[in-house]
Amino acid sequence: MKPRVQNPHIIQRMLAQEKRDPDPNYQIFLPDPSNLLEIHFSVHGPQGTLYEGGIYHGLIMLDPDHPFKPPHIQMLTPSGRFETHKNICFSFTAYHPETWSPACKLRDIIIGLSSMFDATKEVGLGFIQNPNPSDVVECREKSRTYQCTQCSANHSLLSSQ
Repeated sequence: MKPRVQNPHIIQRMLAQEKRDPDPNYQIFLPDPSNLLEIHFSVHGPQGTLYEGGIYHGLIMLDPDHPFKPPHIQMLTPSGRFETHKNICFSFTAYHPETWSPACKLRDIIIGLSSMFDATKEVGLGFIQNPNPSDVVECREKSRTYQCTQCSANHSLLSSQ
């Protein structure tokens, strides 16, 4: 049984805003329109880093009390920087409810995560310590052809945009 969303109208409004004002650095996907708590995203690797040119796919798991409680975030594709299918600990996640603000939007969360790709001094749950540059390059190349079976994200199409 899926958890009951306490504020579906807030999440729907947030998703509509993303659609009206898209950011060229990432794209949002909703694998199951009946489940507003699981949102997929594909984010371009930050410019000027080893991750540039890659497209990395992740999952935002909103709390049923969103926006009053922070989400969990996982990466679904290897990047060389984050472990896959493990919750990532940084300031916009459920690991840090003390720093969470209900004003945070999906954009803030994804851009915040994106800034962590090349912040090699940042370590914590879900981070790969001392990323190996050759692993990062290999993951970057593979990321461009990723296709998600849950949300239909196709990175081959996104990389040409």
